Amino acid sequence: MREAGTREPSLRRYIGRVKRREVTSPVSTERRREIFTFWLYRLGERIINALPRRLVMPAAAAVGNVAYDVAGPKQALIQANLAHPLGLAPDDPRVKRAARRAFRNYAKYLADMMRIGEITPTQAADLVDIDNLEILTEAHAEGKGVLICTAHIGGMDLLGPGLKLAGASMHVVADDTTYGRLYDHLAEARARQNIFVIGWRNLRGMFRVLRDNGNVVLFCDGGYRRGDVPVELCGEATTFPIGPATLAAKTGAPLLTVACRRLDDDRFVTRGLPLIHCRSTEPAEIHRATQAVADALSSVIAEDPGQWYMFRPVWPVTDADRAQAREALAAARRGEDWTKIGA
Repeated sequence: MREAGTREPSLRRYIGRVKRREVTSPVSTERRREIFTFWLYRLGERIINALPRRLVMPAAAAVGNVAYDVAGPKQALIQANLAHPLGLAPDDPRVKRAARRAFRNYAKYLADMMRIGEITPTQAADLVDIDNLEILTEAHAEGKGVLICTAHIGGMDLLGPGLKLAGASMHVVADDTTYGRLYDHLAEARARQNIFVIGWRNLRGMFRVLRDNGNVVLFCDGGYRRGDVPVELCGEATTFPIGPATLAAKTGAPLLTVACRRLDDDRFVTRGLPLIHCRSTEPAEIHRATQAVADALSSVIAEDPGQWYMFRPVWPVTDADRAQAREALAAARRGEDWTKIGA
């Protein structure tokens, strides 16, 4: 496994680039809401880092409870998402309880993110357990890099300190088009744990990491979008992004589905699922590989839906989009060119 990004000079260069971009980004281009969010986050960060984690976690859960109660449309959205893996109606009390847990777990995740830059190696060893690191070693033995596919479950960023202990790093693909100050601040904090952020449009950066046999992390549960890959997720048609399988096909990098779950004691356990390969960019092969990732993530979500916090619709919400998603999925299963459905 390549120890990309573990040397201190590399870390200093990365943080230097982030700071230079922050200096050259005029404040006048930021919206007031983004500036307010940045300083509110920094205030929360300061308070949380002054307190022991054993006190912060229950306080964060309490904040999550309040957030759920006042969430308005977001409350209904989370319930609609969680109804699928639970196989229940969105207004079922069991779905509502899972949705409340999702808000609590998201609040805990934010609190952990506010502390991530200050986690020591000793704390990391106690906080994160990697069940089967050997599967990542197996993937790196192919020499093509690794595409780590995941969803907004538990605390994926907390894998970073665990990988750092193993002499490894990860490069997370993220949206860098909004909240510029906060994005740069989080990038700098993550970098201290060998988590390096790549803007989602920076394809050259992704290819470079893979050429260096590094780890690129891709979140696959961004929601339905026409033109993306039709898949079945938790028993219903939707789409996954086309990027992971396409990158795998073009670079030869294996797809490794990873879950980082929060335990009852607020520690984390991470495990990798069997490797997936994509041999070509033909629509049928892209669908096969992407569906394999969707199947793996379906099983992860179903294990504990209350740890899944996705605040966008994951499945189509209109009758027209549902019909299009099902038609594209049916075409893909027949081996037809699903890219032409609805084009």
